[in-house]
Amino acid sequence: MASARDVGSEATGVPLSAYLKEGDVFRLLGLPENLVVGLDAMAITTRKTLSGFRGIPPGAHFLWVQQPGGVSRCGYWFTTGVRGAMHTKQWDPYNELLVEPQTQSDTQAQSEANMETVYPTLQPYNLHDRRGHTSGGPVLGPRHDVSLSWARSPASVWKTLTSGISAQYLGRVTGRGEAREYLVDSTDVAKDSGGGSERDPARVTGGLDFLFAQDFRDLQVLDFGSLNAQVADTTPRIQALLARASNPVTERDILAEMQFTFLTGTHLGNPACLEHWWNVVLKIALRAYTLAASRPQLAEGLLRTLHAQLFYTEHYLGSSAPSSDAGRLPMTDTDRRPDDKATSEADPDSDDRPIFQYKPQNRRKLRQALARYKGRLSEVLRGLGSHITPAQQAVGAAFEDLETWLWRRNWDLRGEEDGLERGAGGGEAADSDEDEDQQPVIVELDEEGREVGLVSFSD
Repeated sequence: MASARDVGSEATGVPLSAYLKEGDVFRLLGLPENLVVGLDAMAITTRKTLSGFRGIPPGAHFLWVQQPGGVSRCGYWFTTGVRGAMHTKQWDPYNELLVEPQTQSDTQAQSEANMETVYPTLQPYNLHDRRGHTSGGPVLGPRHDVSLSWARSPASVWKTLTSGISAQYLGRVTGRGEAREYLVDSTDVAKDSGGGSERDPARVTGGLDFLFAQDFRDLQVLDFGSLNAQVADTTPRIQALLARASNPVTERDILAEMQFTFLTGTHLGNPACLEHWWNVVLKIALRAYTLAASRPQLAEGLLRTLHAQLFYTEHYLGSSAPSSDAGRLPMTDTDRRPDDKATSEADPDSDDRPIFQYKPQNRRKLRQALARYKGRLSEVLRGLGSHITPAQQAVGAAFEDLETWLWRRNWDLRGEEDGLERGAGGGEAADSDEDEDQQPVIVELDEEGREVGLVSFSD
């Protein structure tokens, strides 16, 4: 009996492996028209039924879909290797998400048997490069951004954004173990915070299993109790996590956590991931001052990742006006129309960017955290003297690249650092260190005592 991978050869005379030489194939069955479909750094609004993608290179990838006007998105994380493989999902119109094929005619074997006819209709992964600088193509950065080797193409940007994500990490964070594709959606929550999405009864609904959850709670207590606690070095917390005997964690896992939460949060508008990403950046990564000395590869990886994420936020994630379109999910560059303003020279901390729209006050906190990190990193590297290693020097180079890029966008960390020093002993520091999330807010109530502007599910 022929195996599923031999069917293509029997039916067409062309072995399936011939179609997979350029990379993985992701078949999409039964998609309706006018659906927004995204794969990594590109998104397509379908004018006709989209049959899938081909030539997907090795690495970690994210495919997501959204109904026009829908309030949520769902998607699959998956990893690819050197040898190409086939992925197949079918649109479930009732639940509005992609699921495993349900009928015999939609099986993997049947999909492979039709590959000769289907393959030419699949969208190529390098669609960005083929379109070039068109209104529907990638919005690449200005000339000085191209000097960054990882920023020269959408594929290289994506590779930097996902360098730490592996199948093992995806199995851990989603709780889905050895699955080939890992389903996530806009409603997924963190583990132990009230359960996960229940849209698909076949999936694990215990929530996303993030690292550092207990550390965040500890640091929140410390910061609330002392203004000086915010400068405490979090390197020992990272070291302790990496030394854990049970359920061991690697440096790559920590990097993957920062990458997974950013991309899932921005592409799906997932609040749990956006919240966790901010916590990792502000409470862990940019407070691990001596990590450059003890684990320089991890320190450099975190800085490169943050740089790529801010770059991606500016050039690949479109804006949405908070006043008129507050519920709109972030869009990627191929959603753009010619009347959308190009943002190649825009300020990366603009309020309409997805990560800052989630919590606008974090824009200021990020600038202060970067300025503080700059000063402490300089002290650590100078203290190493002639014993500094190339890996440790690379951490300084990574921060210099980030600082230079930010400076060209009107983020002067030197001025921010001077402001921190001036306010170190008085009320100015207290104002800047206090968590704005805890500040009272004046709201307008309607005649029934409900806050004006909130969405009602009982009307």
